Amino acid sequence: MLKCFIYCAFLGTLPGLRPALAAAPADTVATPAAPVPRLTIGLASATRTTYLQRAPAPAEDKGYLGTTLTYQAPKGFIGSLYLNHSYNYQTISEPFINYGELMAGWQSVGNSDTYWTVQYTRLFVYGESALVQSSLRNDFSASVSQFFSFATASLSADVFVGSTHDVILTAELSHRFELPVFGHDTLSIEPTVELGAGSQHFYTSSLATTSRVRTRKRGGGSTVATVTNEPSAPAFSTLGYTLSVPVTLAAGRYSVLATPSYLLPLHVPTGGYDASFFYFTLGMSRTFW
Repeated sequence: MLKCFIYCAFLGTLPGLRPALAAAPADTVATPAAPVPRLTIGLASATRTTYLQRAPAPAEDKGYLGTTLTYQAPKGFIGSLYLNHSYNYQTISEPFINYGELMAGWQSVGNSDTYWTVQYTRLFVYGESALVQSSLRNDFSASVSQFFSFATASLSADVFVGSTHDVILTAELSHRFELPVFGHDTLSIEPTVELGAGSQHFYTSSLATTSRVRTRKRGGGSTVATVTNEPSAPAFSTLGYTLSVPVTLAAGRYSVLATPSYLLPLHVPTGGYDASFFYFTLGMSRTFW
């Protein structure tokens, strides 16, 4: 995964699905499987919510529960629906489903050592706990992964369009170990390092505050105006590093994924949460076809 929190936490054994989201972002890449149609449902829970290596303060974030439904066609089409529930929804009185994504794209098929995807994602935000990405509506993305004998290297580019506009680049390097467990079941461990870079208008927008200013009129009276104060966005720069160790147990049509991660944010705008922290994601998926 290149943008973790969203897809990798649920379907770490499937190729082409992107985190975070948080999560999410937010994320591993597996060797492409044979070109057969697949329908998969996944469920995951995390102790923190991250998106593009940005996160709310701990007092505003208790983690999330997310589910995704994914279809992969033999010729390369891929589509998915993701729904997110924040564990903090009762505290801030928001809808049970606070965030969602609808994605359609195309992925390479076959047994090549190079794997690529192109995708369009529509983002839906319904609650304050998804404030970090609330200004984003459309994501046009592409990624390429190269499988070497010693490691997998990936690079992705995202162009976000909404009330703000952002460009994000993500590079990832991982090494996968596979161990036999029972029969044809496998246990894989994949230490991964991820580096993100890009603009941060989406994040500074989430940090904006409003105030009411009273202005006196000539001849008496006054008017009240609402003023929005938004911190300046840093120039295109590194967003941070994420170190993770996804551990996946694949048993037939089922997969269970446990991922401890450490996020080190960089160049955080004024007022943003800039502390490093550990978080943990636990997910499972079931393939029906």
